[in-house]
Amino acid sequence: MTNAATTLANTFWMQWHVPIRILIILLGAALLRWILMLVIRRAVKSIEVGSRVSDRLVATLPGELSPVTNARLVQRTRTMGSVLNNFVTWAIAVFAFSMILSELGVAIGALAAGAGLVGAGIGFGAQSLIKDLISGLFIVAEDQYGVGDTVNLGEISGVVESVGLRVTQVRDGDGVLWYVRNGEILRVGNHSQGWSTAIIDVALDYETDVARAK
Repeated sequence: MTNAATTLANTFWMQWHVPIRILIILLGAALLRWILMLVIRRAVKSIEVGSRVSDRLVATLPGELSPVTNARLVQRTRTMGSVLNNFVTWAIAVFAFSMILSELGVAIGALAAGAGLVGAGIGFGAQSLIKDLISGLFIVAEDQYGVGDTVNLGEISGVVESVGLRVTQVRDGDGVLWYVRNGEILRVGNHSQGWSTAIIDVALDYETDVARAK
């Protein structure tokens, strides 16, 4: 009975070992992505909590802490969190895809060599993509803007909702979400960095004395 069970198990494994391994790779990749995303979210959350605690200490330690600095730290942390989320997703996806190809019997080395032959042609076609990625890295490194900032990117003005390695998502005053390629951003006007203003419209009756109203 034991020999029959062993034989059956071996037969099953021989027939289904490739799909089982692929399933394990997919589950492992999903679990790893979930863990890394959780770590990133907790790191961002801890910095936000620490910033709020620092704001409460400003009154007792003037000159030591700056609410503006804390706010910029929170925004930059959120921006870095957004970029890291994109990087983790792409890195895990590429790694899992390579392992799946290996399980299917595809020679990764030969595939890489073949890709190298057409790399020059792909490079010309991917110039804009590489430009977007490099520009995204400099935007984050130089803290040009962050999540929550009100910015003017030329034709688009609004609040930054997400900063990725390739695109920046901006919500304008009409509620439209714009996807702006980082490589196409030639100038940035940041209304939130170190200074801000509020414009309030006050409705007055036609007969109102404007000087008195002011």
